[in-house]
Amino acid sequence: MAPVALAAEPWTERRRRTAELRRRQPFARELLDFYGALLAVQEDAFGDARLAFPAVGELVAYVVETVIPAVVDVSVAAGPVKLRDAVARCVETTEPHDLVAAWVAGDNQDMVERYLARASLGPVLEALGPEAAASCAGPRDKRHCPGCGGPPQLSFFARADEDLAAGGRFLVCARCHGSWGYPRMTCAGCGEASSSRLPIFNEEGTSSGERGSIVRGLQGRLPDGGNGAEHPAVFPHIRIDACDTCRQYLLNIDLAAVAKAVPLVDELAALPLDLYARERGFSKITPNLLGSG
Repeated sequence: MAPVALAAEPWTERRRRTAELRRRQPFARELLDFYGALLAVQEDAFGDARLAFPAVGELVAYVVETVIPAVVDVSVAAGPVKLRDAVARCVETTEPHDLVAAWVAGDNQDMVERYLARASLGPVLEALGPEAAASCAGPRDKRHCPGCGGPPQLSFFARADEDLAAGGRFLVCARCHGSWGYPRMTCAGCGEASSSRLPIFNEEGTSSGERGSIVRGLQGRLPDGGNGAEHPAVFPHIRIDACDTCRQYLLNIDLAAVAKAVPLVDELAALPLDLYARERGFSKITPNLLGSG
């Protein structure tokens, strides 16, 4: 199954969806306000990288010099309080070059180091394409990005016009945001393929893919009541794909159910589903950019 593009113009679509979810999901407003500010920095980094087109061997140095300072500035100015303080401490104690180099190498990092590296490198990898992605370390197997070897961040069901085999499932890379085909009922963390070991949790009222256990009581988790009684499903197109073998999970976005969804944005704003999965003892394969999961 060939990779598909999540959007013809990703930055326009990400801004549009961020604004839309901000209006519809007030419980995630602070996070989405910050993500919107970060998107502006990342879009500039994307455009600048396309113009400069640094050599692959200069990738880390380029990101350190041209992107990290802006990401730090927007994080300190607009980020949640805990993130602001953590970023300020991190840049005082850690060399920016080491942060980015570790993410390129696939090394373990703490949440803030990983956030700064991902937020800074991601748009540059998107801008530079396959050659830059190929310079990153990581396995090129079914459960990792064929472009950069990064781990999966989330999965999505493609729209019919994007995938001739209707209902195809794709994983999205946490590092370069590339996507690749993956079987629907197979764990993206360990490869488990026995359906009895792969619980699915849907919010009541969803119609997303295979039916699974219902996420009950979600409305009570939302400070502002979610969408109210007329629209009981807050996330009608998102489900939790979990695995009892490795005890990991990721969120799946059904683009056939909500065509206007943007997987990277919708997954970011689905905080109550991450909480629900964690309460049941599952850990996210890869926490998202802002650390949810």
